[in-house]
Amino acid sequence: MPVLSDPIITELLGSIEANRLMLLCGAGLSMPSPSNLLPAWRVAELCYEKRRDIEVLPEALRYDLDALAGHFHAAGHFKDQFLGLVPWAELLGAPNAGHAAVSDLLVARAAHSTLSANFDPLIEIWAKTRKIDLRGALDGAQATGYSAATNPLLKFHGCLDRDRDATLWTQRQLGEASVQQRIESIKHWLSINLPGKDLLIVGFWTDWGYFNDVLADAIAVGGIGRVLVIDPDSAEGLQRKAPGLWGHLNAGTQFSHIVGSGDEALDQLRTAFSKVWARRFFRLAQPMAPAIAAPDPSDWLGDELYDLRRDAEGVPYNRAARQKGPTPEAAQAALAHLLLTQANATREGAWYRLNNQTIRVVQGGGQSLSTVRERYDEPTSLASPDYVICAGAVDLSLPAKVIPGGAGASVVRPTKGGSAKWLTLEQARAELGI
Repeated sequence: MPVLSDPIITELLGSIEANRLMLLCGAGLSMPSPSNLLPAWRVAELCYEKRRDIEVLPEALRYDLDALAGHFHAAGHFKDQFLGLVPWAELLGAPNAGHAAVSDLLVARAAHSTLSANFDPLIEIWAKTRKIDLRGALDGAQATGYSAATNPLLKFHGCLDRDRDATLWTQRQLGEASVQQRIESIKHWLSINLPGKDLLIVGFWTDWGYFNDVLADAIAVGGIGRVLVIDPDSAEGLQRKAPGLWGHLNAGTQFSHIVGSGDEALDQLRTAFSKVWARRFFRLAQPMAPAIAAPDPSDWLGDELYDLRRDAEGVPYNRAARQKGPTPEAAQAALAHLLLTQANATREGAWYRLNNQTIRVVQGGGQSLSTVRERYDEPTSLASPDYVICAGAVDLSLPAKVIPGGAGASVVRPTKGGSAKWLTLEQARAELGI
């Protein structure tokens, strides 16, 4: 059963449209498969067990990461001893559906920004494997500076990959001058960017005092629009765990809590965003083919929709979609989809099958066919269709049959664009009968 109801999805999509959606995520985001990262209590236990042969620690510290780190901080051995106990390798893994959703929404500039308490770099890893330089900002100045590449990811507790020694593990660190400077920078950025936003919270629920103060200040200055918390815990459990945070978020806002999985909710939102994208994409072709019904993306899966977005942008599958919505340049690609649907081609993911031939549609954007094909340097492990319709491209080269693509054991070296036969839309209409 979906975590988010249709009315909630509609509200969140409206927030995206208005550039009001801000995400707040924490360690809970990284626990679902395939990430399977450790919860805080388990990290504390591993640190405790690693230390026990050297020092007998109070039993109360065994499962309390904040208190355990605070013990070493008070003794003056936070950096030289505690950080050496941290099982850093266990804070790495494969991005899950929640990380993919956060990263995609930031890269496409659908989410205004993301505040993250995650030390792990899994949101960034998803983007970097798709050739996007998404960097986690450690303060407000970086959040502003990095926004040229993507919308901001502000990691207010620190990052495993960036300045690891400066990560926040205990509230005792808040009195350090360098930490105070970072906090003031973060407060300043949030005081500008948080008021008026709608806040979607997943995997984060704690009473870290300085962050509560930031929320209280933002509410006092300009208010927060809607607050939606996705968490497996009950409302009573959340209020008991972090009464301060609960109180601030309930003060003068539209607050609601849904019991459920954060990564599933984020994946559902990402899929809904992609369906809106697809509907707008197909609508681009309507003036050219008003009598042809547009494909209905309602039953498309998330990965299929993401491939459609990349194809419609003219982006290979080893790179990321970057547009919040389709551009007019994609109109001919949309028309190709309508023509294939009219010809009774069956859909296979984001591709089609017609007369036992697989067909992929990509945007040519007014470029030459050879230029676009050269850009499609996709891994050879990816399946290749029989045809690629490069809609909007112009063929300025020799006929494709004179220059074979080459594949497998062929004496012709495989070219970029795979073994498929590449056609302009005009050529495809003639050759495929669409």
